[in-house]
Amino acid sequence: MENTLIGAASRPNLIREAAGAQQRALSRWLVPIGGGVLAAFLIVIGTPHVAWYMRLFLAVVAFLYISGQSAAYLWASNSDQG
Repeated sequence: MENTLIGAASRPNLIREAAGAQQRALSRWLVPIGGGVLAAFLIVIGTPHVAWYMRLFLAVVAFLYISGQSAAYLWASNSDQG
């Protein structure tokens, strides 16, 4: 009887903790994506004299590089790895 009450009382806490962990996991990936978008935007804005297809190529490279570096750093520091 006592275990049932404790188990029932702790389930909402576990659900809340799991939802909070999932929210943190999603929000930590916003920085790499935001940094990549910012880098791509700055490339496009900073190169008005370059043809559009070259600016697009440079923006994609900047996005992939900046996002990839940040994402790799975050993935390597993930506590559930290994």
